[in-house]
This record gives sequence, C-alpha cells and structure tokens, in this order.
Amino acid sequence: MRTRRDVVRRHRRERQFLVFGLTVGVLVALSAIALAAYQGRITSPIEAAFKTPAAGFSTDVTVPCPPLDKATGARELPLPVDQVVVRVRNGTTTSGLARDTLAVLTGRGYVATIPGATNWDNRTYADSVRIQFGEAGLQQAYTVGRNFPTVEYVLDNRKGAVVDIILGATFSVKNMRPQYAPELDPKTPLVAPLQCLPWDRITPQPAPRIIPVDPLAPSASPSPTPSPSPSP
Repeated sequence: MRTRRDVVRRHRRERQFLVFGLTVGVLVALSAIALAAYQGRITSPIEAAFKTPAAGFSTDVTVPCPPLDKATGARELPLPVDQVVVRVRNGTTTSGLARDTLAVLTGRGYVATIPGATNWDNRTYADSVRIQFGEAGLQQAYTVGRNFPTVEYVLDNRKGAVVDIILGATFSVKNMRPQYAPELDPKTPLVAPLQCLPWDRITPQPAPRIIPVDPLAPSASPSPTPSPSPSP
C-alpha cells in the first residue's frame, strides 16, 4: 500500500514533467518560428526601423543591411531579375568557374555586363562568394545574393548599380540554390545578415578600377543641334 508521502511524490513528479514538457514545447515552437522568420519563409511580426547610432558610435560591422521600404519600414522585396546587372569574377585557379556561374545566372534572367565573366584582378579569394556593389546597387546585390548559400556583402564607392560577384576557393556551381528554392521566391522579403548596419553608416571600400558599362542604365539623349539661321 502506498503511503501519503508516496502519493505526494508522484503528484510532484507529474507536475514537474508537465511543466518541463510545456516549457520545452514552447521553446521549440518559438525557435522554429524565429528560424523561419530569419530565413524569410514567413513574415516577421516585428518590422522595426533602424535607429541612427549616436555621435561617436563605432563598430566593427561592415555589412550594409538590405533596404527598407521608406513608407512602411518593412523589408523590401527582391527586384525582378531582369533589372539586376552582374559581372562574375573568378577568384580561384579553377578555369571556367566564372563563365559557368554566369551561364546559370543569365539562364535565370539576370543581365550580364560585357564582358560578363572575368578573372578577379589576378588575386585569389579564400571563401565562397563575395558580392561587391555600390550604394545604387544595394537591392540588386541582395536580390542576386539569394542564389548562394554563403555570401560576404561588401559596399564600395562605385557609381551605378552593376554588381560584382567574386567566386572563391570554397565555391562550387553545384552548390548554388536551385531555382525552385524557397529563398528565391520573389514574394519573400530580402533577408538581413545577423550583423549589419544601414548603408550610410558603413565606410565604403575602394571600387575596382574598371567598372563595366551598365546595359540597363538610361543613355543620355544628345542635345538637339540648332538649325542654321537663314541668310538675310
């Protein structure tokens, strides 16, 4: 026969199992929701605008955040791919890597510069993918960056919206996200890295010496030549 003490102990254990079980369940659910929001698979319930840091602010963060809608403060959606101009640069010793990557991107609708695939100034890049762009190419950079699982975003002082994609030693074309990946859904807002700042709080790096012509940039209309006045 169980004593009163045994009954009390059993009830206490049952309450502990219930409390711990509910706590673990809630934490797992919140973690799943947070991960889905971070990956952009669901819309985050929090759309807070960035605050300008106070004077004297210093940080080691060098990554510019993706743009926010000025009216709502919500994250911007990706641009249509045919509005994004890219140049792919090979930072490895693997022949044809830039050419093959550019073929995948243009096959998905991105616009290539001329030339569209080049070497990266005879240098090597040790990581996977580096995307380099100017202020005007912020949304374009994050749009094309969704094609790659691992990206380093670098702001430089170039003019125009042409985006450079630099391929590194750990990159492989087969590791690009497939075209049907949820990260490439055009209705999914652009995802910010874990640590980033508004672009105007980032000190831009020097741009490459040569930036190819943007085929989508509006061309300047020539001034009309005045008609000669008739002789008196």
